[in-house]
Amino acid sequence: MNIHQFYRADEALCDAPLHYLDCGLDNIYLKNGFEVSENDGEKFLTVTDLDGLHRAIGLHIVLGRKAPSGKELRFLRNEMDMSQNELATMLGLSDQSVARWEKEQCDINGAAVFALRVIYLLSLVQDDEREKILETLLTRLRAL
Repeated sequence: MNIHQFYRADEALCDAPLHYLDCGLDNIYLKNGFEVSENDGEKFLTVTDLDGLHRAIGLHIVLGRKAPSGKELRFLRNEMDMSQNELATMLGLSDQSVARWEKEQCDINGAAVFALRVIYLLSLVQDDEREKILETLLTRLRAL
């Protein structure tokens, strides 16, 4: 398993990275950008920029060379606030296909990986910009 460490460039690094499990992934460690506090014997984690951290994790997944694992696929889907059915509909597949990928019962195919990457990247773009990008893509596809 690859270990992925994330840090904020404008902050000092901590001595020991924090194993960050709240995102649902097993291999994420934070080197800064967080605070651990204790209240009544319970420890609480506060991440400085949670949205920015999750965006960085998502970009790391979709810009990587290998297909996302089941947990990474679930992470991306949750970050896009989509159900298995909604993602499956966008990919032109059944929700059972997405469920099987997330449970790692079968491999996600190359076309679906590519589409998932595009869908995630477009989810990061503002609505008005997204429409322009999609229109440009559709125009180019029609020309083919």
